[in-house]
Amino acid sequence: MPRNVVVLLNSEEGKALVTRKCEAAGIPIRVFEELIEAELDQQGKKRKAGLWVEFDRILDELTPEGGG
Repeated sequence: MPRNVVVLLNSEEGKALVTRKCEAAGIPIRVFEELIEAELDQQGKKRKAGLWVEFDRILDELTPEGGG
């Protein structure tokens, strides 16, 4: 994630916690990071046009049809 503005991910302990929680939920950490990045890309916009489409694209990677 190029813009590491999520404070929890700025420390090794925080990243380890998020990684454990993601693993427990069956979500690869890279998917979590991509979801955050998609939200960050929308920062400052009045309308978040396309955000749900981007979330769907990212989450489709978790499904067998999506290849994830």
